[in-house]
Amino acid sequence: MSTFILIAVLCGAVFHACWNAIIKAQDDHSLAALVVAVFAGLYGIPLMLALPAPPPAAWPYVVASSLIHVGYFVLVGFAYRSADLGVAYPLTRGSAPLLTALIAFLFLSEALAWNGWLAIFILAAGIVTLSADALIRGGLTGRAAMAVATNACVIVTYTLVDGLGARVAGSGFVYGAWLLAGTGLCVLAFALAMRRQAFFREARKIWLPGLIAGSLVLPSYGIALWAMTQAPIGLIAALRETSVLFAAIIGVRFFGEPFGPRRWIALALIVGGIILLRLPAA
Repeated sequence: MSTFILIAVLCGAVFHACWNAIIKAQDDHSLAALVVAVFAGLYGIPLMLALPAPPPAAWPYVVASSLIHVGYFVLVGFAYRSADLGVAYPLTRGSAPLLTALIAFLFLSEALAWNGWLAIFILAAGIVTLSADALIRGGLTGRAAMAVATNACVIVTYTLVDGLGARVAGSGFVYGAWLLAGTGLCVLAFALAMRRQAFFREARKIWLPGLIAGSLVLPSYGIALWAMTQAPIGLIAALRETSVLFAAIIGVRFFGEPFGPRRWIALALIVGGIILLRLPAA
């Protein structure tokens, strides 16, 4: 993995943590997540029109991932209703990289060098450890834990679908723009069917933070999609989840969440995993 790809994916991780924090800051997390997804789709429309259409072979991936992302945004909002940002975010994102790498290895024949596997294990350990302090304080309910576990599986699914779809499309940004617009359309249909009046009320209430968060969704995932066309999907998935570190910093600064010794240990593990990603295999 080149230095440029590493830095780009880390920037995308910052964007991802920021738009999740904006959702967490709203009063109704479930509706806020849907609003952000729809606003993100609005940003995808002009890009979709300006960029060439993905090849026909990529369309099944775009459609499948758009539908999968409806479940993702619903579960994001639900998890934040019952857990701190410093709990739900690390557990959701932290359990996905290892599963993604294992499935990519078993079914996509993506062989990783020893340092790649070790980096993924260390990153996953650091990400999960990052939430330990908040878990000890009882910051996770049983229902939220179920939402977190389910969403981790959803993340693994759409990561693999999108990694393959971006490769078939030949461009992560083309695929990402069409996926963003498709996801926004699917989420809007879901919101109108389930909570029409409440959705429009929430959209009017949080239009500014919603637009800001929506503007961060495309670069946060578009960068990852592009990177998955340049490097193994498992490695990019693991590196992208370092967003939990930035989410922890945001949690300390804006939500008053403590950053105890266990989180410093987690920070060291995450940094170590990033270094391992850059080491040539022996």
